[in-house]
Amino acid sequence: MINLFKINENDNWQSVNDGVMGGASKSQLTHVDKLAVFSGHVSLDNNGGFASVNRRVFVASVATDSVLCIRVMGDGKRYQLRLKQGLGKGAPSYGAGFTTHANVWQSFCFKLSEFTATLRGKRVLDAAPLQWSDIVQLGFLISDRQEGNFCLLVDGITLEDSLGQ
Repeated sequence: MINLFKINENDNWQSVNDGVMGGASKSQLTHVDKLAVFSGHVSLDNNGGFASVNRRVFVASVATDSVLCIRVMGDGKRYQLRLKQGLGKGAPSYGAGFTTHANVWQSFCFKLSEFTATLRGKRVLDAAPLQWSDIVQLGFLISDRQEGNFCLLVDGITLEDSLGQ
């Protein structure tokens, strides 16, 4: 198991919200005790509707069948775990969605094949397949016109050898 989540990494996370397109959504990632807290407000004003946080990651020497696992407590809303293989403006994001149950700790594990490539909200059909060694960014996103306040507590982000181990 490789732990991708470290305490007190506030400076390593950055918010990217719909303000890049004129929207008014806000988000942040803070730390409370040993938890990361992705929170904010999604606004549909000015054709907005998404909020996200991300950070650089470096993954090396990982088996191809490894899975990315998260332990979270949400608010009943749907989120995405996001990965990127490049940081350029034309690099797609790869997302895997998960729906939280309000105030319940849940664990989700994802194979690379479960991530779908998108760029500026549109699916990228000819995107290169994800490879662990090429991943340079990890993050969380809330979108899908889920207007209002949101809060996702993150207790862990780990790479595990394979499902069921």
